Amino acid sequence: MSDLSIIHFLKISGMIVQHKKNEFEHTVKYACGLIVDECLEKILSAEIFERNHYYFFTSWSTETALRKFMHSEEYQLIRSAYDIMGLLHKIEIGYHVEIKTIRINH
Repeated sequence: MSDLSIIHFLKISGMIVQHKKNEFEHTVKYACGLIVDECLEKILSAEIFERNHYYFFTSWSTETALRKFMHSEEYQLIRSAYDIMGLLHKIEIGYHVEIKTIRINH
């Protein structure tokens, strides 16, 4: 028996100038603390192969929740942080399917 679950995601990537990294990380951390409980996951990661490159990733159980977030002040703060402290490269929106499998032994 398996169960399908659709997870909606938002991924923002960009470069942050060296002397603004600490401020950028604190800004994103602050905004993440304000994001509603409908957010399943929020991650900020630094690229180890490309200096000063950051990825911000969120996942949501519904497209409506994701769209609502994209109109929020928290989203605007995070997106603006890329523009002000570096260079926004890409914003990606999509979904993936999570498959949950339960095995029953007879």
